[in-house]
Amino acid sequence: MTALVATASAVVGLAAGPFLALLADRVPERKPLTGHGLRSPGMAPITAAAVVLFAAIGARFGADWAVPAFLVFAGALLVVTVTDLRLFLIPNRIVYPTLAAATVLLTAAAGASGDWDALRRSVVGGLGAWAAMLVLHLVNPRGMAFGDVRLAAVIGAFTGWLGYGHVFLGLFLGFVAAAGVGLVLIVTRRRTAKDPVPFGPFLAVGAMAAVLFGDALLRWYRGT
Repeated sequence: MTALVATASAVVGLAAGPFLALLADRVPERKPLTGHGLRSPGMAPITAAAVVLFAAIGARFGADWAVPAFLVFAGALLVVTVTDLRLFLIPNRIVYPTLAAATVLLTAAAGASGDWDALRRSVVGGLGAWAAMLVLHLVNPRGMAFGDVRLAAVIGAFTGWLGYGHVFLGLFLGFVAAAGVGLVLIVTRRRTAKDPVPFGPFLAVGAMAAVLFGDALLRWYRGT
């Protein structure tokens, strides 16, 4: 069954990829999603990434009611990664609909599975991640944009479904990835310490790592 879900998820990724590329291209500039054809910059790599990520989500969860929610999550992370890399922008028009989708789809998953504890963790995780990043934003607004704070709420909601440890792990890995890449860029003189670096892609990487590998990483950390 897991292989079937992974294959079906990959097919969904193949179908969704062009639309995700369209969102990444047109949403930041408030262009209409219809008209002018469906071609958009980066369609091929975004579609390929969607296929891989969606298949990985399907393989991770198998026949689980939460799969649709996490496919939406993966797609949203792809879009904000592209927009932040291109424009230093995490669009509200992506973040807020993703939060709405999380509310609907995760509530439906909790109702279907009877796992209301997971839904409670999702709410607490989203609020907790948002609050933690808000503090960092207030301390250093130039170093932590408010778009990152909003994205953290989305990440906390989805990783919280899996466990509070996954929330911490997702954010922690995002910071580690950002620090590592930033250090390399400074050492190679491609950036200075004062140059801005988009943080959203690192949060996205940390979040997906927590979703896909969090169970194994947390077991390793706890020595179990």
